[in-house]
Amino acid sequence: MAFLRTTMRDVLRDRPIDRFREIAEEIDGLIHQGRRLHTALRYGITQALLHAAALAGRCTMAEIVSREYGCAIAVAPIPILASCHKEDAQMIDRMILKRVELLPHASFQQVERDIGLQGEKLIAYAEGVVRRIGEIGDPDYRPRIHLDVYGTLGELFGDDIDAIAAYLGRLEAAVRPHALLLESFVIAKSREAQIEAFRALRSALARQGGRVKIIVDEWCNTLDDIKAFADAQAADYAQIKTPDLGGINNAIEAVLYAREKGMGCCLGGTGNETDQSARITAQIGLACQPDFLLSKPGFGGDEALMIQTNEMLRTLALIEASGGLSGPSIPGFSIP
Repeated sequence: MAFLRTTMRDVLRDRPIDRFREIAEEIDGLIHQGRRLHTALRYGITQALLHAAALAGRCTMAEIVSREYGCAIAVAPIPILASCHKEDAQMIDRMILKRVELLPHASFQQVERDIGLQGEKLIAYAEGVVRRIGEIGDPDYRPRIHLDVYGTLGELFGDDIDAIAAYLGRLEAAVRPHALLLESFVIAKSREAQIEAFRALRSALARQGGRVKIIVDEWCNTLDDIKAFADAQAADYAQIKTPDLGGINNAIEAVLYAREKGMGCCLGGTGNETDQSARITAQIGLACQPDFLLSKPGFGGDEALMIQTNEMLRTLALIEASGGLSGPSIPGFSIP
């Protein structure tokens, strides 16, 4: 706080705030006492700069991003992956009843406890989620099933790619008719090894005709990392963890780069964020159009879903009211 109230205040004082990108890149790359600012500082300061530019321009933050990065704003809210506690059945029920587009994420971190020594526990869990969707969900509700396994499949199968692919075929069958997204099947010892493992699994899945989509998280933390995975066509999706990238200008570029290279992405982060950072992430999502957002803050589902969904609907309504939204009107938000 002392740094923000002195050194950083002096850097920013009297600077124009009607534009975001140039000053955000400057702050993100600023060297102070021989090193860059802490990622948390870069994350928070650039959020404030984007908010300031929107206030100065009397527009939404999504419009600032769209204008300065040349990207088209979505005409409907971005899908949200509800991050659920796997032990909380009532929470998963609520997410089903609210028709979230992806669930449950959960956290499968230990082989014996969460996956099973034959992989049977993860399959049983996935079957249970699908069964519950059928029991209480609307007849036309078809969310994608997302499971984050934190490298445990690599541990279980000794990094045998063909064995992992065969297991994912069984897991995919367990969630039909829903699509399966699997995150972090392995955590390798280096970024290069992670890229190669993901490339190998994509090839193995293609050979067996599987439709499982794999998501990279570990070893894909910075803008440079995300570009490396996208260039290598190593993953179907990347988890873009906004706080890890520092300035939000990097998160914006990461989404746009992934899309340009044909790699899907989740604009995510951590449950340990603020309502403000969750709202700003939603604004960036509308402007850059990642495939989906990770619910945040918290891991309760409901609060994050409310904050992010309302932010997107409110923003789209404001843009439409100002005449700035092209495409079809948002249901319930047409301006007479």
